Amino acid sequence: MEKKVNHQAVWLAIGVAMGVSIGTATQQLGLGIAFGVALGIVIGSVVSKRAGSDSEHMLSEHVRELHKPDDWEDALHRSQDHPVLILKHSTTCPTSARAYREFIAFVGTHASDPKQPMDYRIVKVIENRSLSRHIAEETEVHHESPQILLLDQGKVVKHTSHGKITKKRLLQWAQNPFG
Repeated sequence: MEKKVNHQAVWLAIGVAMGVSIGTATQQLGLGIAFGVALGIVIGSVVSKRAGSDSEHMLSEHVRELHKPDDWEDALHRSQDHPVLILKHSTTCPTSARAYREFIAFVGTHASDPKQPMDYRIVKVIENRSLSRHIAEETEVHHESPQILLLDQGKVVKHTSHGKITKKRLLQWAQNPFG
């Protein structure tokens, strides 16, 4: 199993080590550590964003964004053949960012399984507020974000939101969408 590297934590540790060295050499330990922490945070953020391009590739390869009602109708139509998983995502919310990572982790694991075909969609709720409301009205599922909807045969068969959106739960749904 491939381990994910937390680039921010690695660079923070390197920054602190550098800061201790600089602080010891200049006899200003506090200032050295503060400098090291700041340096580690900046470098870690840059490296993390670059490493995060893998999730962007995953998004563009397997996940389609819904922008208008026709996209929603297409997702409903596709759910007649196989399940469609939709993430309603707020691009400004930390809880939604965590749910997004869980969703992408699930897609990365599940998308390559030909025995369990599934389509993946995302609605950015701030950028597409009217579509998000439209989906809530049509499905009669109260809007929340982050929120996951599992469609099958044109109907929502499962849904959850916030901290309940986990890769583990999505894998369970994929194995037994009606259980």
